[in-house]
Amino acid sequence: MIRARWLLSVLVVCAAAAAQAAEWRMDRTASRLEFQASYQGEPVPGVFREFETKLRLDPARPADGRLEVVVKLPSVDFGSAEINEAVREPEWFDLKRFGEASFVSSRIERVGPGRYVAHGTLALKGVKQSVVVPFEWQASGKSASMKGEVTLRRTAFGIGTGEWESGDLIGLDVKVLFDVKLHGG
Repeated sequence: MIRARWLLSVLVVCAAAAAQAAEWRMDRTASRLEFQASYQGEPVPGVFREFETKLRLDPARPADGRLEVVVKLPSVDFGSAEINEAVREPEWFDLKRFGEASFVSSRIERVGPGRYVAHGTLALKGVKQSVVVPFEWQASGKSASMKGEVTLRRTAFGIGTGEWESGDLIGLDVKVLFDVKLHGG
């Protein structure tokens, strides 16, 4: 009886340690969230300067993982004051009404060595859509990185409405690229 209690206590402590080891927090100074839109077929890069990523991932049990990303939309930067001001308007990000975008995974799956896919919901400008986000994962001790890209159809989220909706001048697809450095483990 005493031996069974001792074994159960050891298992509980090990399980708690394993769960703790899977929590990762973003290093804000070393992480990047970029995007690439297009104007008349030419690339137009931009960046979100403020975002937060939280990841719970145990590579041995990715299905138990969770990815949460919150983006502060007013931190958008196209490298042009004129464009930065224009995208604040209702036709684009409508920053008076929508200050954040978020992605929350419902499950994470391993698709190859060091490669994962997070299935979840992206909430942007009052619209929620299922999105699949592939990423590469590397960890060493208490440091890790997740890197990937996903292409989104901007009009699915009401980005670029009115005269901008057709895609004639501004492309409909926007590539989102991320390189997130994490600590924890």
